[in-house]
Amino acid sequence: MAVKLHFLLVPYDSGHREWRMGRGPAYLLRHGAGSAVRALGHEVDAEYVEPGGFDSSNPPASTEIATSFSLYREVAVRARAARVAGALPVVLSGNCGATLGAVAAAATTTETPNDVGVVWLDAHGDFNTPETTASGFLDGMALAALTGRCWRTLAATIPGFAPVPDACVVLAGVRDVDPAEALLLEESEVNVIRADSMRRLGIRDALAPALALLGERVTRVHLHVDADVLDAKVARANAFAVTGGVTIAELQEIAGMVASRFQIASLAFTAYDPAIDTESVVPGAIAGVLESLLHVMPESAPDARSAGAG
Repeated sequence: MAVKLHFLLVPYDSGHREWRMGRGPAYLLRHGAGSAVRALGHEVDAEYVEPGGFDSSNPPASTEIATSFSLYREVAVRARAARVAGALPVVLSGNCGATLGAVAAAATTTETPNDVGVVWLDAHGDFNTPETTASGFLDGMALAALTGRCWRTLAATIPGFAPVPDACVVLAGVRDVDPAEALLLEESEVNVIRADSMRRLGIRDALAPALALLGERVTRVHLHVDADVLDAKVARANAFAVTGGVTIAELQEIAGMVASRFQIASLAFTAYDPAIDTESVVPGAIAGVLESLLHVMPESAPDARSAGAG
């Protein structure tokens, strides 16, 4: 069955357009992500997402935080419109925070509230808060914000946003975590599957129990793929990439496992800097993930009737 995909390109990194990882979305679409889907007979549409609210007292582009949350709001609006039109939203973003908008859209286009979980694949925890971060990198707080730990006032301005319960989040592939961030994760109910466990046990044995637990709570998930979940020896996705991650084949295996167990509500591929990936490995890897998902998930795609609910 053909699936309709709607790509949302968010070409920003830390509030700056087409800078560093902000160059990734267009590069991914031009170098395989879109053509791979079309070649399988699926329908593809795409649009850029730009910040709004330029007439406000603190307009986007004046600060990283204002610009970033404006983008998250726009992602929520565009992703919801895509779902209502019967398409699967696929976010290509410089930063991970765009997932807040995608999850908000998924949560408001379902007949069952609180039935959206998150599978977050990343080398990093993204679980810092303004009180724990040593770098001040807003995107290092994305998962903490998604679970309601920080930026609550601004997150509440995202249409349809509600914090995702810890127990509805699986964080996998993580291997580079700040000490204070690690404490927050340990105190949380987020199901953390570290990269060393995946290497020791194998992908299936490490991840299957966590997905089974998630399946007891939700039937639909947003799949978030930070490109640096890949081992830096396989593909150096960005300046933050580290070794010890998954291979391309393993990433495709993970995607297939998720799609075979859950309805995919939306997707996000983030944090890719083509200037760092000098051999241009990542676009093919992302295209392969999409192919793996679409091979097993035809019934996961939102139809116009279910997408318009709520």
